[in-house]
Amino acid sequence: MEPDTFAIALTRFQQAIGADRVNADSDMLDIVTSDCSMLRRRIIATLELSSASDVCEVVRIANEHRISLYPFSTGRNWGYGSKNPVQDCSVLVDLSHMTQIIDFDDETGLVTIEPGVTQRQLDAFLRAHGHPYIVPVTGGGPDCSLVGNALERGYGITPYADHFSAVMSLEAVLPNGEIYRSMMEGLGGVEIDKAFKYGMGPYCDGLFSQGNFGIVTKMTIALAPKPERVEAFFFGVKKSDDLELAVEKVRQVLREVGAVTGSINLMNGHRMLSMSEPYPKDRLGENGMIPDAVLKKLMRRNLFMEWTGVGAIYGNKKVVKAVKGEICKILGPVAKRLVFFTPKKARFLFKLASAIPIFRDSQIVKGLASVNKSMQIFAGEPSEIALPLAYWRSGVMPADGTPMNPDVDGCGLIWYSPLLPMKPSLTRAYVDMVTKICVKHKIEPLITLTSISDRCWDSTIPILFDRQNSEEVARAHACYHELLDTGIALGFIPYRLGIQSMSLPSEKNAVPSFLQVVKKAVDPSNIMAPGRYGL
Repeated sequence: MEPDTFAIALTRFQQAIGADRVNADSDMLDIVTSDCSMLRRRIIATLELSSASDVCEVVRIANEHRISLYPFSTGRNWGYGSKNPVQDCSVLVDLSHMTQIIDFDDETGLVTIEPGVTQRQLDAFLRAHGHPYIVPVTGGGPDCSLVGNALERGYGITPYADHFSAVMSLEAVLPNGEIYRSMMEGLGGVEIDKAFKYGMGPYCDGLFSQGNFGIVTKMTIALAPKPERVEAFFFGVKKSDDLELAVEKVRQVLREVGAVTGSINLMNGHRMLSMSEPYPKDRLGENGMIPDAVLKKLMRRNLFMEWTGVGAIYGNKKVVKAVKGEICKILGPVAKRLVFFTPKKARFLFKLASAIPIFRDSQIVKGLASVNKSMQIFAGEPSEIALPLAYWRSGVMPADGTPMNPDVDGCGLIWYSPLLPMKPSLTRAYVDMVTKICVKHKIEPLITLTSISDRCWDSTIPILFDRQNSEEVARAHACYHELLDTGIALGFIPYRLGIQSMSLPSEKNAVPSFLQVVKKAVDPSNIMAPGRYGL
């Protein structure tokens, strides 16, 4: 890009949205692009937008001067690149100030929001107005964007776990500055367009999910109604050899009572310890990893088994009681210590144990505290319970009352997030692959398997490392790329990619020619997030 071209465009951006909302200061840009994955890109400015009309103006200017734009909602895409674009020399479009809850229908649970609306904000809105619906929470924390998570096809553990499936309609600004609206809305069906996901004619909303065909400025999502009762269940799988049986039984639970159970997680012992114990850096082996003997001892102290299963039941008292009986019957052959908790029961047991001196500093109280916090997620309450994972290796947490932000707090984190069929033999092959490769690169294998359906797992593997240690950084990235390449060879394909591997679909000639034609037609100057998912 010619310097004069950018200078002219910068002046026009300032005229369009105000000079105070255009930032090209190099020190500030360094802060903006700080990233816990060490994937920083070179950007030339950030634009803080507050309305859809701002977006239209900025896109028209960028198109005229062929300036690449990279939009983000709140930019908390930790472990995948955060606010950083795929390619250098882009202008970041900050939508975090677009925080309006445009409309809410209490009868249907349909809420229309702007991209800056967070889990915390929606939760406060629902509580303030007494609306009995569940926030689609994630492990990313209370200040993550609902729109951004849905567009990246994020998911949770509550009902309506697939967050893009809950997207009913959206509006977007196209690369030429025009507004995309659905065919049904164009026919005057504004209300029914929000209630029926697929509208009329070809379904086009999906192009804006993990796409680069426009900037979404408004989205309607369906919220799950808050049930009479939420009851979480936890169980252990004692022997590693029982993993295959556990997969069969989880699949059976989902098939028989999945309509009221949400997602089910299976987590290995390493992953459970990362939520319960400080990283034992003074007890590492010669290879720099936790020795098996230490791992087993810590697991016994925390009453963890080889695998831990977690899920929840949602419904009225009669439904929950009946489903509990079915879950006990199905999981019985594999589950050890199958226990059920309501939020009220979890709070009571935690307070009771905390009040007894002999238990006050015990692992029992710590375990109950973790269960108590987990119940927030199951109940659809935004929580930071999953965020300490990013700090496990360093052990340095923010001061009390300071929001967690792995990017600025020095954490080292890369996510590897493949999909795999919910088949016992393939699940075993996947777990063996991840363990072998992580150990090879001296990365602790923290494995979670989350049911997307009764047919498919999504697995999330946090690759944790010391950002200040160049050798660890190199090992972490090598581990990620070997997991990615080996997994693809075995048929385990990521459901989302970090910016470091966005070129993978094009390198493998996997991008459909249809999408390439559409991209060229809609964005001939290639200004909109160039390089995302190979486009």
